[in-house]
Amino acid sequence: MLRSTCLLLIILAGSLGLFGCSTGPGAGAPALLQCLQQLEQLQEAVQRYGVQDAQYQPVAGFPTYRTTRFWSSFQGQDLDQQLDQQQAHWWRRQLHSLGMDSLALEWSNLPPSAQRALPDFRHFQQQCDGQLFQHSLQRPIPADAIDVADSYNDLQRFFGLYALIKYAAAASIAEYQEEMRERINAFNGLPPPTRVYGPRQKPVTTGQEISQWIRQSMENHPLALPELTADQLQALFIHHAPQLEIAYTSAADIPGTAQWRNRNGQLTRHINTQQTTLYTYPSYIRFQQNILLQLNYTLWFSERPKPTADDWYGGKLDGLVWRVTLQSDGSVLFYDSIHPCGCYHSVHIPDHSQLAPLTDSRATSTALEPILFFRSTLPPAAAQPRLHVESATHYLAQVTPGRDTPGARQYQLQPYDSLRALAAGSGFKNWFDADGLIASSARRERFFLWPLGVENTGAMRQQGNHAIAFAGKRHFDEASVETLLDLDPPGLGH
Repeated sequence: MLRSTCLLLIILAGSLGLFGCSTGPGAGAPALLQCLQQLEQLQEAVQRYGVQDAQYQPVAGFPTYRTTRFWSSFQGQDLDQQLDQQQAHWWRRQLHSLGMDSLALEWSNLPPSAQRALPDFRHFQQQCDGQLFQHSLQRPIPADAIDVADSYNDLQRFFGLYALIKYAAAASIAEYQEEMRERINAFNGLPPPTRVYGPRQKPVTTGQEISQWIRQSMENHPLALPELTADQLQALFIHHAPQLEIAYTSAADIPGTAQWRNRNGQLTRHINTQQTTLYTYPSYIRFQQNILLQLNYTLWFSERPKPTADDWYGGKLDGLVWRVTLQSDGSVLFYDSIHPCGCYHSVHIPDHSQLAPLTDSRATSTALEPILFFRSTLPPAAAQPRLHVESATHYLAQVTPGRDTPGARQYQLQPYDSLRALAAGSGFKNWFDADGLIASSARRERFFLWPLGVENTGAMRQQGNHAIAFAGKRHFDEASVETLLDLDPPGLGH
């Protein structure tokens, strides 16, 4: 009994250190103590079994908070002091929700035996969510706690003499970019045979409806976010879901569904090519004075084949990430794409976009690694554009307006978050490792690119962990268009 009492006092003291002074003992104190104890037990189990999820970054000192580069961008506005109470409350509630949702997935990925030793998470969340959030509001968040670490290893850069070799790397990158420009500008169709894929659902939403949804949500949201309902968001994912034309030479060119497969008692990643899936998630980005909605689509291949035994770039798993950034009127500001390794970032700007001049002015860029821009002929309200994907390398060869193709194969849309807890034997397991990478997808290129600071270069990565530049630092999930696209001066279009 004495040991239990001491443990509760230690937990309480720790919680006061984390959250600041309590407003005083009350009727809710014993229940709060129990919630804090259960939270600590859950987090210890997550660490012990290595099932941490790296999609969002923990906020130091606030165990139920997690953040992203976008959500941390609000710290510059000092929400807790300068903005009204509703805005500050909503922002912190978002950080708390990201944390609790992540904890729920981590709990589901624990071994069944570990789960049985803990309170059921649904019961824990029902009883403790509100209390833990209210407790977290007792002190402001320090600026350094909310900072999101970049995805570069500065120690690797130091010992790799990055300060000297970055110029040679930039020259090599410039050669690659020029090669890609020539290939895309000279595109005259993929060599046959090709396979065409399209979403099962057909778009039923008009551009006028989309514009109305976005404007109304921004007007009604405390932070002027284009936060749509689940049904509206799904309608937008269907509306902008890309058609895929993929050059086919082997099974490695068939996109599929991510699964865990048991082989001789060992769980291994498997791409089921009998069913094609694009994994979707929304994100937000700042542009000038507005916050814009982004639609993200990820598809997976089983591998990038090695054409020769000494190939540097082939290996297990490959894929393509396609993103659509929408303006407040529902039109497309720009499209961009990477592979799940963070490599091969390209930006496709429609002629109508206010960013179109960027495709003509990159020669003046002073960045070590300029953005790879292309002009797109897609109309302002383009629905389901066609992505032309090369065989084996899975390079994005061109983007053209979508069209009906008799006999096209169908794919399904699934939430990206389903990858964070996939069925695996008698339980569930994250598709990504605890550090947000997939170590088994490592490429040999990491042996000569490590001085540039990207850990395990070429390996597949989870959302929120995509470094997209080798010379300099840039991330796929940058908080602003100005940073992502290296706009100078910031706020092009004023």
